[in-house]
Amino acid sequence: MRQLIAFVLVGFLAACTTTTNLAGVPEKPASKAPPESRARVHTELAALYYQQGSFKTALTEIDSALRVDAAYAPAYDMRGLVYMQLGETIPAAENFRKAIELAPGDPDVRNNYGWFLCTSGQPQEGLKQLELAWKNPLYDTPGRALANASRCAAEAGDSTQAKIYRERAAKFGETLNEPRAHENIALPHPNQSK
Repeated sequence: MRQLIAFVLVGFLAACTTTTNLAGVPEKPASKAPPESRARVHTELAALYYQQGSFKTALTEIDSALRVDAAYAPAYDMRGLVYMQLGETIPAAENFRKAIELAPGDPDVRNNYGWFLCTSGQPQEGLKQLELAWKNPLYDTPGRALANASRCAAEAGDSTQAKIYRERAAKFGETLNEPRAHENIALPHPNQSK
């Protein structure tokens, strides 16, 4: 399925390029997708590469997304996730903060930044970000943020609060299996915007 999605996304990008006629004169494409759409495609490709562990290629796609639309928050969020996986805490934090600056109400960004803070020794700040995520009434997966908060509180030594978060996460159908990065974060999806 991922290969099919990647193929469709690459086809979309190819359709956005300039072609030449038989005389070798560049022709403008009939319709050019808006910058946000093109940035979204690059970011979604980056997410696919990220899931496969191809972090260098993911970063290349993110750079392409930001060249097209420098204000596309999900690209900064995705870059934060990549740097987080690489153990590069300073660029990860910078990119998450930029994503929040551009999209302060995006609960996926808040969840990802909160999880990053929890895993980098800042549980209280992480819990604040996670709370902003799960309290957002438009968040599709508040259970994910609550599960992350449970793990975060447990790591901080607060087993009582961890239990409370775990029980609340369970009400959303979220279980606390072994924490794995891809389950804890929110990757960009087709309907996500600035």
